Amino acid sequence: MGENFFSYSQTKQTSQKKAQKTGAISHFICQQCGKSFTKKGTLNRHIRIHTREKPYTCKLCGNGFCQLGNLKIHMSVHTGESLFNCQQCGKSFIKKGNLEVHMRIHSGEKLFVCPKCGKSFCQQGNLKVHMRIHTGKKAFICQLCGNSFRCKTSLNNHTRIHSRERFCVSSVKGVSQKGNTVRIM
Repeated sequence: MGENFFSYSQTKQTSQKKAQKTGAISHFICQQCGKSFTKKGTLNRHIRIHTREKPYTCKLCGNGFCQLGNLKIHMSVHTGESLFNCQQCGKSFIKKGNLEVHMRIHSGEKLFVCPKCGKSFCQQGNLKVHMRIHTGKKAFICQLCGNSFRCKTSLNNHTRIHSRERFCVSSVKGVSQKGNTVRIM
């Protein structure tokens, strides 16, 4: 992949907030959200999230990116190239971190442990979903009927019942009709 696929444009640093230095270690703090960084350049890249600045542009499709690394990853969409391959099963990944997470499947390594019950997981996201069992939190709500679910997959599976209900007619108690759809209560 050559440099000719992308371009960089400099913009004025007027939106950049002043960085603060404390103690022996430099801390650069984003005045927008409070996140701190050890390097000024990292803060400058972070600020693009708030300003929506995207100085790196793909010359093939015009998509903009706030970081050069994201543009390089994007280029695989055009080239069809997978940068990281699993030596055990052949699955391909664009990001090295995704391959590293995938490798835990083969090694059985489970770094994320539930503090409530001790169950362990390969991925942090799976632990997060699992924790909802303990908290009872159901963040995914069906817009059609109001039922709530712990994970998006369960909501997606649930929404299919609404498409199956169409064109049913019933006078059974506990069933309501609305337009061409019937909802079992």
